[in-house]
Amino acid sequence: MKRLRKFQREDVNAIKRSNLRLLLASSPGTGKTPIAVVSVLETGRWSLPALVVCPASVTLNWKREFKTWAGGLRVQVVGDMSTPLDRHADVYITSWSLLDPREMDFHGRKIKAVIADEAHLAKNPEALRSQSLYRLTRGRKGILLLTGTPIVNNRDELDALNALYGRTPPMIRRLLEDVAPEIPPKKRSYLYVKLREGAQAEYDRAVDDFEMWLRKKKEDLLGEGMAESAVERAMAAEAFAKMGYLRRLVGESKAPAAADWIARAVRIGEPVVVFAEHQEVLKRLVRSLRSQRIRHAVIEGKTPAKKRQRYIDEFQANKFPVLICTKAGKEGITLHAARHLLFVERFFTSADEEQAEDRIRRIGQTHKTTIWYLHAAGTIDDRLDAIVRTKRVIIRNAIGSEDTAETDIANVESLVKSWDNFMVREKRAITTLGRGEPLPPLPRPPRAYAVVFHGKRWKMRSAAAWCRMHGYLPASRVKHPDRFKLIIHPIEVFKPKEFTSVRVCKDVRIIVGKRLSARNEKVMRRRLQGQGG
Repeated sequence: MKRLRKFQREDVNAIKRSNLRLLLASSPGTGKTPIAVVSVLETGRWSLPALVVCPASVTLNWKREFKTWAGGLRVQVVGDMSTPLDRHADVYITSWSLLDPREMDFHGRKIKAVIADEAHLAKNPEALRSQSLYRLTRGRKGILLLTGTPIVNNRDELDALNALYGRTPPMIRRLLEDVAPEIPPKKRSYLYVKLREGAQAEYDRAVDDFEMWLRKKKEDLLGEGMAESAVERAMAAEAFAKMGYLRRLVGESKAPAAADWIARAVRIGEPVVVFAEHQEVLKRLVRSLRSQRIRHAVIEGKTPAKKRQRYIDEFQANKFPVLICTKAGKEGITLHAARHLLFVERFFTSADEEQAEDRIRRIGQTHKTTIWYLHAAGTIDDRLDAIVRTKRVIIRNAIGSEDTAETDIANVESLVKSWDNFMVREKRAITTLGRGEPLPPLPRPPRAYAVVFHGKRWKMRSAAAWCRMHGYLPASRVKHPDRFKLIIHPIEVFKPKEFTSVRVCKDVRIIVGKRLSARNEKVMRRRLQGQGG
């Protein structure tokens, strides 16, 4: 059993005193999941069987947390429509998308407590999942809601969560910097790029079409007698789709620059978490990474839960250097093996961006974290950046933290309102990312005899992690006064005097050679085994 931190034990005690009727609204990264698990364990006499509702992306993580903190409980993940409920289970874990279709099954198990993770997903009383949650919690003694963003756009939506209790419940809200001051700070940095000439021309045409639609739509609605504020609200949904197209064009054009930056980062030994949104952007980025033989994985909405958890575990174990996520990866997962996170596309809200950022800045992170925004100057990125920065300040002043939560449509409405008056006043230093030839791919592992590390920044552990991320599996090592060499394959399986040195970065080189024929190599390996080599 692990030990809870002092503040976590305090929260568990408070939850128990409230009979599991509490809103746990601490910021992302503060460990709300183990607090909830231990609370269920220690109230099990009356709170079991319990139901956990969470995003599909974290169902297996919840199961793992129960195994870690409450190993004596029998837990079942209900991950599809066909899985029959285990009548002996103490805890059922399901996703928000399955809550409505499987509601009657859970009623049949006489659930005594409900834990809702990312409870702000139930903010809309008209949504089917919200109505199912209301029915499942009706008459239940335990209702524990977990969310890092309790205020979603306006106070009414917090009231929607309070309605589950029939009154305003006690709420715990802790900030990461308060409970874990040892976690180094987060910094945001911008990488400014220019679109290539052809891409810029295509984008400009799309902007002209959008502005023509904007003017005509406004004229038509104003001509019907609508007030200007009502016009902006009426246009927001359609403008959202049209702005999405502009974002996709920009994102696709930025993909080569993103791949260029990623290649440079992983060569110096930095694992990277990357966020994008549109499928076309993901595909182009993945093609670029494959062409450079950069090992990576993608977590998106359709990634199966088991594969998603495997990707997370392998990334955390430094088995590959790049994890690409859509919004499906912005909640409930820990990726603090990385200290750098890159946004290829800007999201519409600061809430979504900050939830994504907090994947790498959580309890357990020991390094300063840097959030990188790949920003195409002179495009919709300028407008998105301005609205996100503005909302970040407004909500920080409103609720006293940097955890922000506003809606996509509300921000689009603000963008529509300010479209004609928008100006960029600050100067930008444009990088050359993606403008030249991509870095050559690293040598294939079968051709690598050894990887040589120079300089003081490399220790054996970090060098081994570098090799593991890039698919080189060291068999032995040789230490010199100013460097050390990790041997990948015995020198005997290469042709003598046919070695070259490939410089990866200023302090890492890979020595590659030509392998013996398959037959001769087989003979040589038998000989080495006979010699105990």
